[in-house]
Amino acid sequence: MAHPEFTPEHLRHLYEGEPDDDLIEGLEPDQLVVEMDRHLPQRHLSAAVLTGFWTLRLLVLLISAAVVFVFVNGLLRASH
Repeated sequence: MAHPEFTPEHLRHLYEGEPDDDLIEGLEPDQLVVEMDRHLPQRHLSAAVLTGFWTLRLLVLLISAAVVFVFVNGLLRASH
């Protein structure tokens, strides 16, 4: 029995596949290359999302610095 929230349209996509997948599978190799090389416009993000991404970048830099510090510190202490 299907999940009660699934509409007939959801079930059709589950059994038949997504339209984009069918389209991509139907392309010739040279058509696929042309479509994959086409550039997409830059997405405009809200200030909150941009702030979140910058916060994640800073977090990654801080964690990377901590990992490098612990590694170098371990090497220096092991040599004594």
